[in-house]
Amino acid sequence: MSTIGGRERAGRLVLIVGVVVLGLAVALGAFIHLQLRDPGPPEGVPRAVAIPALYATMGLLAIIGAVQRRPAIVVAAGMLCLVGTILSVATIEFAVPGILLIGFGSRIGELSGRRRAEPLIAAAAVLLVVGAAIALLGMTEGRCWQASGSPADPTYTVIPCGGQGGSGDSAQGFVGGTAQGGGQGTIAVGGQTFAGGFDSGVMTMGGGLIEALLLLGALTLTAVTGRTLMVEGAPLPAADQTPPP
Repeated sequence: MSTIGGRERAGRLVLIVGVVVLGLAVALGAFIHLQLRDPGPPEGVPRAVAIPALYATMGLLAIIGAVQRRPAIVVAAGMLCLVGTILSVATIEFAVPGILLIGFGSRIGELSGRRRAEPLIAAAAVLLVVGAAIALLGMTEGRCWQASGSPADPTYTVIPCGGQGGSGDSAQGFVGGTAQGGGQGTIAVGGQTFAGGFDSGVMTMGGGLIEALLLLGALTLTAVTGRTLMVEGAPLPAADQTPPP
């Protein structure tokens, strides 16, 4: 009984940690949104949504692993949290949940009837999430822009980078903020255009779409295979049972 009770407590703790990871992902999104105050046109993929989506997926994987009693999935979610801490100083907070998930994951116990493919499923989920991060952060681009109209309510236009943009440039950090290269340039064309600049590391629609597909694939793979394993591990009806009329 004590072993069963310990597994139940560990499962509840994993569930709580998974919810905490979701909360930290939301807080990270708010932090990124507050940091992105530099002038310039909006990105094709909102940074304050795309990056927290990676960490929210880790929390959902932990929750699925706790509900379906799958230690390999919980440990995989913990490892992803630890790997995710290298992205920025703002993501170091995911280290503690990662350690807790790895520690509690081995204690929740596994339902009978699990196949030996569980480690492979967990590894596939990890690869999908890592692939989503690589696609999002690797498929970036630089762009030149100019601002016209009123400084209080500017209209941004993306222009070809050939010297007609602003005189400065800026490199956007992965999580938030901007590392200024030479500052935004100030230009004037007929008194209408008042600023311009160059941004590097801008997230693209293609990277965001691949990220979304891979994250959805990781969650779907984990949830569907868990249901299949639970059905396969269920006891079969007795041979003398007759179906109801």
